[in-house]
Amino acid sequence: MSNNPISKLDAHESWALLSGVRLGRLSASSSTSPDIHPVSYVVHAGKIYFRTGAESRLLREVNDRDVAFEAAWQEIDNAWSVVALGHANALTDSERADLDALPILDFAPNISDVWVAITPSELRGRRFNLLPDER
Repeated sequence: MSNNPISKLDAHESWALLSGVRLGRLSASSSTSPDIHPVSYVVHAGKIYFRTGAESRLLREVNDRDVAFEAAWQEIDNAWSVVALGHANALTDSERADLDALPILDFAPNISDVWVAITPSELRGRRFNLLPDER
């Protein structure tokens, strides 16, 4: 058995793990500094989708820009992290019909929102063994 507690995940397993959780972190950069935003999201057709307020700072910081997105999970004996690097674009109202039926957590149901799609150009997944090897 390998002594390396970190193993790389292939794209198929990375997408499967991303599809199994609903909260992630989106890294964006404003004109003054970088920031990390927690977002609820859903995976659909090879893209990562989230909603944000139509007038939000997050939308201004990510629309038509390159972003980094990460989702992770930790259990007692292992953890995983998947990072997607890609481009984010706000969608038009005509593009949202199919997305509105997807299962996404809604933390602000009474605001005017916009769907944003992240189209990944790179996907990096890692699994971490948190327990030491038995000797």
